[in-house]
Amino acid sequence: MRAGRAGPSNPGSKEIPIPSDPNCLAGLSFVFTGELSSLSRDEATELAKRYGGRVTGQPSSKTSFVVLGADAGPSKLKAIEKNKLKTLDEDGFLNLIATRKEQEAIRQSAKEMEKREKQAAKETAASGVAAKPAATNQLWTDRYAPQTLKEVCGNKSNIEKLQAWLGSWDSSLKSSFKKPGKDGMNIFRAIMITGPPGIGKTTSAHLCAKLAGFTPIELNASDARSKKLVENSTNIMNTSLDGWMTGGVKTNAAGVTITDKSCLIMDEVDGMSAGDRGGVGALTALIKKTKVPIICIANDRGAQKLKPLINVTYNMTFRRPEAQAIRSRILSILYKEKMKIPANVIDQLVQGAQSDIRQVLNMLATWRLSNTTMDFDEGKSMVKMNEKYSVMTPFGVINKMLGPQMFSQTSRETLGDKMELYFHDPSFVPLFMQENYLKTTPSRIKNADGPEKTLKHLELMDKAARSLSDGDLVDSLIHGPNQYWSLMPLHAVCSTVRPASFLYGMGAGYGGPNAMSFPQWLGQNSKQTKLSRQLTDVQARMRLKVSGDKSEIRQSYIPSLFPHIVQPLMEKGASAVDDTIEFMDEYFLTREDWDTIVELGVGDNNDTQVLKKISTATKTSFTKKYNSRDHPVAFHKAEALGKAPKKIAAAGPAPDLEEAFDVDDEVPDEEEKEEADDNIENDSLIKASKGKAKGKATAKGKAAPVAKGKAAKKG
Repeated sequence: MRAGRAGPSNPGSKEIPIPSDPNCLAGLSFVFTGELSSLSRDEATELAKRYGGRVTGQPSSKTSFVVLGADAGPSKLKAIEKNKLKTLDEDGFLNLIATRKEQEAIRQSAKEMEKREKQAAKETAASGVAAKPAATNQLWTDRYAPQTLKEVCGNKSNIEKLQAWLGSWDSSLKSSFKKPGKDGMNIFRAIMITGPPGIGKTTSAHLCAKLAGFTPIELNASDARSKKLVENSTNIMNTSLDGWMTGGVKTNAAGVTITDKSCLIMDEVDGMSAGDRGGVGALTALIKKTKVPIICIANDRGAQKLKPLINVTYNMTFRRPEAQAIRSRILSILYKEKMKIPANVIDQLVQGAQSDIRQVLNMLATWRLSNTTMDFDEGKSMVKMNEKYSVMTPFGVINKMLGPQMFSQTSRETLGDKMELYFHDPSFVPLFMQENYLKTTPSRIKNADGPEKTLKHLELMDKAARSLSDGDLVDSLIHGPNQYWSLMPLHAVCSTVRPASFLYGMGAGYGGPNAMSFPQWLGQNSKQTKLSRQLTDVQARMRLKVSGDKSEIRQSYIPSLFPHIVQPLMEKGASAVDDTIEFMDEYFLTREDWDTIVELGVGDNNDTQVLKKISTATKTSFTKKYNSRDHPVAFHKAEALGKAPKKIAAAGPAPDLEEAFDVDDEVPDEEEKEEADDNIENDSLIKASKGKAKGKATAKGKAAPVAKGKAAKKG
């Protein structure tokens, strides 16, 4: 698929013929290059597959026809000339569908079917399995699980390496894993197999272990794999746990022949969750001292929790097998199940399941309950029902959104499908769109020329920019204090779908991940956050001397400070260090604050230009002198905030008002006051003697109010 494709020039202008035989293109191989006038590339490819043809990406000597369109690829034209291949235009391709002789197609199809049936019969005879297995209630994934390494589809070289590693385990153990061997694998006590699900990782591990004479012991996500259980329940002393537990029985619970050696298979290692706390660390420690081979299996090698295992294991990546290998295996299974399904339908199922053999078998097993045949449309609907979703990266999403096919006239994607791409990564996809939406040559202006083309391009860019601005407003509502998450679909349209609908086409935005720019906003936003935090520190220290807020410090005070604490170092050098430090101390600025002020400089005071003008000797002298001195610290004294009231010592519990004053008490008259004033004991200038006199005075003082009360009653 070329980056320059912009879709058919006149879509739907030609009628698609309906042949009398649905397999009229059986046995033919096609390559499409360039742009056809009425059919898109996807439509032409599907048409060829629908009628039994095979479509490849590059022409070779086995290619039957190359369908040429406008702007054909130069490399493909050279391959056509080199291999002397037959070519067809769009009309010739449609005419071939309508007129190809039915008998020729049937004969070609019959030859292929006969060849496949012979191969399936040979495999059946070799494996000793009947054409129709008796265990009808058994899952197809178990019934047709590979029994030999030949039955495993793809990854042959990796399987051979794994077999060789297990075969040389004893010699590696004797040499303490110091001899690397042919592939450098023999210095590792464990192997990490990674790859997508359903491609035979676990099956290959079990088969290789059995062939090497080991008893495979598997722990997967359904088992508890915490640190304690990994350390206590795994057998690392090169003896069979099953043989010891079952008392010498020849096979274990899984039907595997028990030997005197065991192999530990840790399946779904990247699925270790909170219930397996400490399991990865315990497994890493176990690998470092194990005396039995350990095979770890995971889907995602880049998972964060697998980092401890990467350094102690040999990484082995399994890839999706080719469709041809899977097709051959599936056809032999269908022969045993008495089903007749064309090869092009099987290819469609394999492609829809992303080469997951287990999923293909499950789909066919379900279909077999009611049918023994399947046509192209039925296969297409089944793929749609069992579609396997995979998370796309932001590169892939923008590559698809800004490509020429998503919004072309022949596009089959609905608005919901386009919005679904946004939800693969809602935080990054809008940023990628903002970074790359101006780097395309829009398909909407391909027929314009001159000033009209420029004007129309500017109008499209204006509409896209306005839509992105609306998306930012919606985003502020989503991530604002009220958090209107229900606006996510609207944000998907404004920030991603609508801008792409204006500027989709060809150019840097569609050339793939390497041609697209990573959002520079991320780096600038990180820098802005750091400088904002540093500016807050500067403002907090300077507020004892100035009254400005953060914005005033940034706009007014920092430019005013620059000539006093930065420019002297540029002009005078080390001789201005003392004056600079003294001036900084007046405003409680630190050495780090000086770096912040320089970094916040703009224009002629840009930090790059400023630091070039200050010599290294001046910077060193400035740092040393600043660190060798004491500097004032910005803080407020308590006296500046007012005196704190003194605490009055508690003299006991507060008296009750009714106990302190009696209702019958009267206010003493003037004579009694005069007598009290004449008393020497009440004079503050005369000190009473210590001891008994003081006790008497105290007692007398206590009794006085009582006497006064009685005198008042007598009167």
